[in-house]
Amino acid sequence: IPDTDGATAARYGVFVWIRANAVIEEIWETHKTAGSNGGAVTVDVEKLASGVALDSGTTVLSTALSLKTTANTPQQGTLNADISRRQLARGDRLALKDAGTLTDVAGVTVSIIIRYRN
Repeated sequence: IPDTDGATAARYGVFVWIRANAVIEEIWETHKTAGSNGGAVTVDVEKLASGVALDSGTTVLSTALSLKTTANTPQQGTLNADISRRQLARGDRLALKDAGTLTDVAGVTVSIIIRYRN
């Protein structure tokens, strides 16, 4: 989410469509400017099966990633221990789900390592 768009909740949403059966191996996040709101400011990754709306999917992380950590410092997400939450089927989508007040958040990058299966 480039530059100051990271402070706009409407910029968080679907960012990939899965083309074949797969499993999520790792999730990393970094941001150029940390959030400054007094409360928690986080981003999570959710799996959306066909017909599932944004913010109604299955979270793949055990804990959402803080957008208030030190800027430009990659943080690795802890994947949910339930493997079914990380298994992806053809047609699933992955989306970013923000929480809290995104004041000052900028330059959010989320990288996901996916292993495709036969």
